Amino acid sequence: MSSLSVGGRALLGRLLTPPYYLAIIEAMQLISLWSLQWRVGPIPLGIALVGFLVTLGILLSRRATDLVKQLTLLGFIGVVTVLPLVIIIVTRPHLGYTIEHDGLMQTESAIDRVLHGQRIYGIDWSQTPIGRFPWNLTPQGNPALHHYAYYPLTVLSAIPFRIATLILHIPFDYRMVLIGFLAIGIAATALLPIPAAGRMMVAIAVLIDPQVTTFFLMGRNDIAYLAMVLLTLALLARGRTALASLALGFGIALKPFALLVLPFLLLTIWLRWQGTPTSNRRREAMACVLALLAPAVLTIAPFFLADPGAFWRDTVLFTNGGIPDAYPINGQGFSAILYSLRIITHRTDAFPFGLFQVAAMLPALWFGIRLIVRRPTLASWVGAYTVLLFGFAFFSRFFNDNYAGDVIALVLCIPALRGIPLIPIRSVSAERREAA
Repeated sequence: MSSLSVGGRALLGRLLTPPYYLAIIEAMQLISLWSLQWRVGPIPLGIALVGFLVTLGILLSRRATDLVKQLTLLGFIGVVTVLPLVIIIVTRPHLGYTIEHDGLMQTESAIDRVLHGQRIYGIDWSQTPIGRFPWNLTPQGNPALHHYAYYPLTVLSAIPFRIATLILHIPFDYRMVLIGFLAIGIAATALLPIPAAGRMMVAIAVLIDPQVTTFFLMGRNDIAYLAMVLLTLALLARGRTALASLALGFGIALKPFALLVLPFLLLTIWLRWQGTPTSNRRREAMACVLALLAPAVLTIAPFFLADPGAFWRDTVLFTNGGIPDAYPINGQGFSAILYSLRIITHRTDAFPFGLFQVAAMLPALWFGIRLIVRRPTLASWVGAYTVLLFGFAFFSRFFNDNYAGDVIALVLCIPALRGIPLIPIRSVSAERREAA
């Protein structure tokens, strides 16, 4: 038994390394690209296969330095994630809508409306491209034709890109913005205060994993909030609490999922304050609060004040079942189970999913806080957030496949973060000397 145990641990140790991560995850990514060959063509698939073999060989090489390995992986991310997207963007004017997500279509229309000073909440979208989007989930038609569920920063972050395309006279595609968030995710990974092997594992888990990148190619915007969560963690681990708060503020202004990070951000700041002077705490607390609130207040307030009822219906009630034409029950989670068992008869029915979300999230939050207090590491922080996110998303009105992909990607990050302190030892020591 002991030999089997030792052998099992040795095998697990080998699996939790960049080469094995890349081999397993990229195998799935190549299958995903193969399924999209009709859209991106065979050339990207061939380039991805060659790039995979070269990258794997360099990661396995004992002569290659960590810097060479990281730069090679960065280049491979460009080949396997960015290149297919660029091809889709370039060919879209000729091929039209093919694999695009309806949220991308609606957001592109919203961007142009904002540039022309028009409303984006509480309006009819049936005369925009999303009005021609195929819909067979419910007989009543796509309810998104009357609601825009995304927060304003989703649109506002794209304005510079849209203006640039107008100046350059080239077609605009919202996925140009997502490439920008992908770059932020790469920068956040590089900032993580962990060994090079760990940074590569995180990059593979988030930036190559087909559970994230396939939806990225379709124009779903999860990479935006995931990048900001990673940046929050990297800055927090380096003791930059105000900047971490600002990063999270932008994440929250992009997607509500990032709001679930807040309790763990506050807990980390509180742990960091142990042994520091009260005056320092007040200054830092004020800076963190301002940084945390500013992005959401500055981006949401103008749209909310323009029509509070429309904003509330579109961004809150539409996704949570508080109105007759709320988004239908769908996905792979608790709601789908209830629907398959006929406990819920129609996808449009109201159901108190919020009660189940709270019932799942309260113990997840409790155990997450206890875990971080007892073992304040980056792995504990990400693990606590992942469990809380899963509880919120799984028991929601719709647990989409991209939500499951987000959870899987975060779980794959945890092994790379084991044993890395959440509170920078150097900064804690300096603050205690200052207090003395």
